[in-house]
Amino acid sequence: MVLEGLEVVFIVIAVGAGRGLIIPASIGAIAACVLVAGVGFAARHPLARVPENTLKFAVGVMLSAFGVFWIGEGIGVPWPGEDMAIIAFAALFLLVALVAVALARRRGTEALR
Repeated sequence: MVLEGLEVVFIVIAVGAGRGLIIPASIGAIAACVLVAGVGFAARHPLARVPENTLKFAVGVMLSAFGVFWIGEGIGVPWPGEDMAIIAFAALFLLVALVAVALARRRGTEALR
């Protein structure tokens, strides 16, 4: 959880610094860190029942989608659908990741034969 919180902080500050908004971005980063820590603390028992690899997979997809979106925002990319583009990125990353996992499993079972 700490790693994900720090990643959010770095992404928010990087995007804010690119537009000269380092103070508001820093405030947003601190708020994001506090929010992630609070949600993690509140949801620690239900999250403990989720398999670790599944949780890492979902977090990776979400961080990748938000990261691409925020970096694009930071350099001035006009996303089609504006903020809804994050959902499209998440779907794309999820699809690519699921295909990659299926291919890796297939190659792994072929190697065992």
